[in-house]
Amino acid sequence: MIRFYTQNENGINRQVGVDSLDSSAGEIIWVDLLTPDASELQYAEELCGIEMPTQDEMREIEATSRLYTEDGGRFMTTTVLVRVDTDEPTMSEITFILKGSRIVTIRHSDSYSFRVFSHQLLRTSQINRDQIFVGLLETIVDRQADVLERFGTDLDSLSKKVFSHRHVAREKRNRAKKEPATQELRLTLEELGSIGDLITRQRDCLVNLLRLLTYASNEEAVDPSLETLYSRLRPISRDVNSLSEYASFLSNKISFMLDAVLGLINIEQNEIVKIFTVASVIFMPATLIASIYGMNFEYMPEIHSPYGYFGALAAMVISIVLPLAFFRIKRFI
Repeated sequence: MIRFYTQNENGINRQVGVDSLDSSAGEIIWVDLLTPDASELQYAEELCGIEMPTQDEMREIEATSRLYTEDGGRFMTTTVLVRVDTDEPTMSEITFILKGSRIVTIRHSDSYSFRVFSHQLLRTSQINRDQIFVGLLETIVDRQADVLERFGTDLDSLSKKVFSHRHVAREKRNRAKKEPATQELRLTLEELGSIGDLITRQRDCLVNLLRLLTYASNEEAVDPSLETLYSRLRPISRDVNSLSEYASFLSNKISFMLDAVLGLINIEQNEIVKIFTVASVIFMPATLIASIYGMNFEYMPEIHSPYGYFGALAAMVISIVLPLAFFRIKRFI
């Protein structure tokens, strides 16, 4: 899909598709390519006089492949985390191309930031290429901040669940037909791993975005006539730096919570092992007595006693009750 944003005396207009493009609608200031096909790419190349990067080229990790100048146009590619509200969030590349008085964006997945900014743009009476570029970056950064805030809120909820776990576990023991505490901890561990993976991706997106801002700022700094754009990119860079620091804080918090959850799982498993250990100690004397009187020797003093069998049973019961009472007093069980 290709969208054209044009400007005339009546404001900003949007036209979708090459066939619907009306030359009388005004000057084209923004060409937005969303999962474009070959014909749309070719039309955009002819319109702007530059060669558009393919999806594979946009995914290159080298800085020289993502940030470069060619044929009078500046090509800047960054990654953003999309589909965060779904079960399958993913990273997607966005390329910004500044050529003359136009800006071209190429993306292969729908982005919430672009939808928000396009609605704002249509309510604007007048705008230029640089303002569109800065506005898109500001909207993207705001969206990344919202995503990180959501991750922080999820981590706070998990933190309350983890560190109030001992109280919850005691309540569960007093109620029947509930899942074991270890199972709940394992689910919490899976949720922490999922959020940690998303935060790692988000940090990668912020690093790429900061590289783009640095490149754009340096390019604009050499031209005093574009000082306005340079000055507006600096606060965005500060915002991205603060978001990167916050993402690092969340990563450290996840590492701490992962260690805490693993420790609680070990404690729960140790509780189970302790029960078996105590049970083996309790029945050890009774087993010893049964082993002694289970020997088949010809001479055994109690073998002909009429009370031998009952005495052996009584000795085994006493040997079980006494250790059990001792462990109860010491609160081992």
